[in-house]
Amino acid sequence: MVNPFLLRLMHAAELGDLEIEAVEELCRQPRDVGAKKYLSRDGDEMHSFPVVLSGWAARYQILRNGARQITRLLLPGDAFYFDCSPNGIAIEEVITLSPCKIVNITHADMRRLIDRFPTIGEAMRSYGCMENAVLASWVVNVGRRDALERMAHLICEAHYRLSLVDAHQGQQIYFPLTQDDLADVLGLTPVHINRKLQQLRQEGLITLRSKQLTIHDLRTLQQIAGFDPSYLAPRVQTARERERLKVIAA
Repeated sequence: MVNPFLLRLMHAAELGDLEIEAVEELCRQPRDVGAKKYLSRDGDEMHSFPVVLSGWAARYQILRNGARQITRLLLPGDAFYFDCSPNGIAIEEVITLSPCKIVNITHADMRRLIDRFPTIGEAMRSYGCMENAVLASWVVNVGRRDALERMAHLICEAHYRLSLVDAHQGQQIYFPLTQDDLADVLGLTPVHINRKLQQLRQEGLITLRSKQLTIHDLRTLQQIAGFDPSYLAPRVQTARERERLKVIAA
């Protein structure tokens, strides 16, 4: 299996052969985790952090009235690394939304790796900048876009992020979110989510069936959403890097 975490880091910084081998070694013992399983809980001591190698997970917070707000989707290659408090205590829940393959990397191992290979530290910092950019984009999405624009933006973002770690991805993506999950991501009701999905279907833009989302008109979706993927691409890669990524991802 191609390591999507490695591909994420290679999009963030130029890694040499030794750095690639070191990242692969960190991910050598993944485990299978079923859907709706906690990867961390609010208040947990964070001695390690989960990396999603396959499947989808989510970070979220629970309000006092019991409502849930999903604050980040963790797609293949994503890590829950930057978002614990300075005292090492998790401030959010992390749960799988589908069956996942997860590897837990200790903070101590990552620190040793960064000390040995500063470029990996550069890649992790760049990945952290992308995380912050996604968070800012989600704030705008929930705060200023209407319901249809929110839905279209989420679909465009997921499609683009998945394409970074899957060289063979076309216009069909695995999309395991339920309508309740979508409501908790977009700050809408499940009824409103259903209406907007129906609208996108009726306009011939998407098909969603059995957790498979097919995008029929990506350009129109991007126009509806006002989607600009530049916040997801931390830097411009050289031609040599692009060729190397193709080889590793093949």
